[in-house]
Amino acid sequence: MVKRNWIYIPAAFLLMLLLSGCSFISDPVLMMQTPQLSAEKESLRSIIMAQLPEDANLIRSNEEDDTNVIHFVDLDNDGVSEAVVFYETPDQNIGVHGIIFKKSNDTWVKQITFDGVGKVLESLYFKDMTNDGKVDIVAGFSMGNEETQNRVFIYSYNGKSLERVLERPYTNFVISDMNRDHINDLTIVDLKHGESNFITTFQYDEGSFVELDRLELKPYIYEYYNIVAGKVFVDQEGNSIEGIVLDATLSTVGDASFTSIIVMQDGKLKSVFEKDDQTFRQSRIFSEDVNNDGIIEIPLLTKPAGWEYFDQKEIPYFYSYYQWDGKTGLKFIAEKYHDKKNDFDFGFFPPQWHNKITVDTKSQKDKYLRFYMISTGKTVAEIKFFSQTEWEKQHEDWKYLSRNSGKVIGYKKSADFDLNNNKSKSKDEVPPIERKDKQSE
Repeated sequence: MVKRNWIYIPAAFLLMLLLSGCSFISDPVLMMQTPQLSAEKESLRSIIMAQLPEDANLIRSNEEDDTNVIHFVDLDNDGVSEAVVFYETPDQNIGVHGIIFKKSNDTWVKQITFDGVGKVLESLYFKDMTNDGKVDIVAGFSMGNEETQNRVFIYSYNGKSLERVLERPYTNFVISDMNRDHINDLTIVDLKHGESNFITTFQYDEGSFVELDRLELKPYIYEYYNIVAGKVFVDQEGNSIEGIVLDATLSTVGDASFTSIIVMQDGKLKSVFEKDDQTFRQSRIFSEDVNNDGIIEIPLLTKPAGWEYFDQKEIPYFYSYYQWDGKTGLKFIAEKYHDKKNDFDFGFFPPQWHNKITVDTKSQKDKYLRFYMISTGKTVAEIKFFSQTEWEKQHEDWKYLSRNSGKVIGYKKSADFDLNNNKSKSKDEVPPIERKDKQSE
């Protein structure tokens, strides 16, 4: 990724330049030009393109966080980064391939071309998986359809040759440290609808990957729509437990879902919850670290008091986030209101408001909502939907929250709480300038 060195100029000095007539500030439109690659990186790209077969295209993985086309990684631990690229050849059965380049005498030279499998590069990571101090290539491939199983490969490069040290089928996989031995391991979820569902952890040992443990899960899962590895519990002394959090849907009909947490204790994988209904909800919601404490939270839907007998579609659910309590239960962490239809968040509310506020039953989700304290009836926040014309005429007492489907959404609140958690973008809002070709250069 490009590293930009910003120069900060004191305001007094800038004012002096302006008063002296120096034309220091350029036209803002001209300043918004796309950054240009350095001559060296342009040269590398030209060398890479010259090495590709006819009709081949450079690709990046389907991982959301992977914005790279060219990856600079020191694979052989010699202090100099190699350049790793993947490309597709659509007309071949094996449609994904990789190339490693190394710089020699001020130019980049192709070292090795290697094959993946299938037609799509689903995932790509650079991690030391063989515990030799060198970074390995971890790549997940698919045929681009649900009928054929994905496969994950791990490649190890020694500066001269590339060895494929692991090849396994997978539905999902994560890299973590399940047994807390400070060595990366690979945990694979292998789900066959209605037939079997296994999670297996592998670790490299004396020349090959060995199975640490295998756990059978419920076979009625339709899909795992979100899997994340990380800390799932920290005790009062600061000792943490690593785990894998799996958000699963139950069928193709509806959005009903639940969450499992898998940890490893005494070398054995185990699910921490006794029953799946502990984390059941009528919507697909993602487990994540919502309060930035390094621990993954699990979301549940909370029905506001007074809405028990309303149609489910009318209920303005709270999204409540919990952490595993280290035993078999959950501990409340945070709560917000989320409008799934209009794609905006409102909250997080102060933790002390949990179970103490509700939404007026006269509220309507697409028009107006009033949040109030149950004990006193005091209004603590309001949300209102405006047309664009209404907003321009009468929004003086309202602050802007979001915009969607031609509506402007405004709010009022009587207490200070965090509204800066809306990670989604409204469909009507103009996005920032997007790079048409995301690159690592």
